[in-house]
Amino acid sequence: MLNKHSTIPMDKAEDWHVCGVIVQCNPQKIEKIKTALLAVPYTEVPAEDVEKGKLVAVMQSHDQHLLLEQMEQARNIDGVITVSLVYHQQDEGNDE
Repeated sequence: MLNKHSTIPMDKAEDWHVCGVIVQCNPQKIEKIKTALLAVPYTEVPAEDVEKGKLVAVMQSHDQHLLLEQMEQARNIDGVITVSLVYHQQDEGNDE
């Protein structure tokens, strides 16, 4: 998969970024929001609190600009109130 910021395919990338975000949302829309987040490539939702309207999402990419776009995309999902970055890690030059 290529994106407009990088001409390197994901499987050939040397850098890898992982971000953890908290998504505060309308509790009545949490299932639709979770479904929309899971549709974003390389995104997982490992934890949720339906009563409080909170989701934990982990987003990964080989391009930090793509991650910013994905976080912005999450902010624009109907029912999302805020998206807060709580963790970011970059691995460089992974030789597997």
